Order: sequence, then structure tokens, then C-alpha cells
Amino acid sequence: MSRTPPEQCEDSRIRPVETSHLADLIRIGEETNLSPWSAQSYLEEMKNPAAIMLRMVNDDNANIGFVVGRVVIAGDTGPRTDAEIYNIAVARNEQRRGCGQTLFEAFRNRCILKQVANIWLEVRESNSPAIKFYEKNGFEKVQSRNHFYNNPREHAILMRLRLLTPH
Repeated sequence: MSRTPPEQCEDSRIRPVETSHLADLIRIGEETNLSPWSAQSYLEEMKNPAAIMLRMVNDDNANIGFVVGRVVIAGDTGPRTDAEIYNIAVARNEQRRGCGQTLFEAFRNRCILKQVANIWLEVRESNSPAIKFYEKNGFEKVQSRNHFYNNPREHAILMRLRLLTPH
């Protein structure tokens, strides 16, 4: 008996995060074992004009995933614009349908519009599915950050995606 493949996630389901969505972000973060953010942390990020905070909804307009990051000015040989992804997660019952990919692409596209040179992130070294996802999307491992995470204590891998080639 063949199963009907699950419906794929679509870019049209991407919306900005508003304060009324914070409980869902916290719930999805807990469900997917993200390093915890409080409602206050999300509120502070929302106040930052450089923040990129996107959510994905299903047919019932329920929040099923999100990405949180920020555009930053960086550079040791002159100013350049980079971005960081702090959290990206999809509710467990919505995974394996391309929702994470769609959220990442929406974040990346906003970075391209802002002429971001690199997107940076840290990932737990034990999170091999996430590492494979990021590598599939062109990220490269840059270095390890010892004891970066707590609960449990774990090293992080710093990864970078080059969007613009350096001069």
C-alpha cells in the first residue's frame, strides 16, 4: 500500500513574528531541544531593527516553525555586512516536509536583499542532522567552540555560508 507523500511547505506560508506568537516559538523550541530563549529574549530581539524573525504557518494558520537571526556589521579588513542565525526550528509533527528548507531560504533571501556577505551560525557538534542540513545548503565548518552549550554541556561547530565572494 503506497502512502501519499506529505504536502510540501511553501514560501507563501512565511510570516513575520509578532509578540502574540512568542508562546508558540518557545513551545517549538522546547519540543525540538533548542537552547532555550525566554519570552523576554524574543521581545528584546524583536526591538532590534537588524533582527530577522520569521515564522511558518500551516493551513489552519497555526505556527509550525520559525527562524530568528540578525544582520550585523562585521569585518577585520573593512566593514561588511554579515548575518547570524540564532535559532531555526520546525515542530516535530511538521518535519521532513521541507519546512526547515523553506524557512532557511526565506532568511537567506532577506540576507541577499540586504547584501549580506556571510551567514554564520553555531550548531551542537552532536546534531548531525542539522550539520548535514547546513552543509547541503552550502555552509562550511569554520571552527569548534569548546563548551559553548549548556544543558548538556557541549562543543559547538561554527559554520559559515558565503553569499558574496570577498574582493
